Amino acid sequence: VDNHGAGATVVTSASSKTSIALAWCLQDRGTRAIGLTSARNRDFVAGLGCYDQVVTYDDIETLDGSEKAVVVDMAGNGTVLGRVHQHYGDDLAFSLTVGATHHDAERPTEPLPGPTPEFFFAPGQIEKRNADWGPGEVMARMGAQWDRFVTFTDGWLQIVHCQGPDAVAAAYDDVLHGRRAPAEGLICSM
Repeated sequence: VDNHGAGATVVTSASSKTSIALAWCLQDRGTRAIGLTSARNRDFVAGLGCYDQVVTYDDIETLDGSEKAVVVDMAGNGTVLGRVHQHYGDDLAFSLTVGATHHDAERPTEPLPGPTPEFFFAPGQIEKRNADWGPGEVMARMGAQWDRFVTFTDGWLQIVHCQGPDAVAAAYDDVLHGRRAPAEGLICSM
């Protein structure tokens, strides 16, 4: 994989489970992963070992802006994404929008310098890969990596069970307002 000719992938919301999984996959492929996160989650993210560099949102401009990079935006925060685009300028090779962990943040309203962000839709990508590789190959490849990934998560992921409508509602509210530790993986059942 050529990573759009970039030497690094910048991942926003680096403490989210999806971002962590992406960073683990990037590391597995030999691609340098840079995690952007809050000051509160910095030590946790750095301790995971799947990011080559961890920077807080306040310190985006300390990144090597002359290095060709890709950004994968899990945060959906227009200010953060705008600062990454401004910082890398023409050295930003690709911009992918995946999520909105910063659900209450403004989305970009002005055109950004560099590439126009493209939206990632997992079901569409699975359909494309099934067409490219043949039926079942996506699941076969994911299954081949699963044991290794679970072994990685055993070192930090804490499973928390929430049962019943009140517990599920409280867990949702906690996640929505950032009151859950990034190491917690919630399994909720009504």
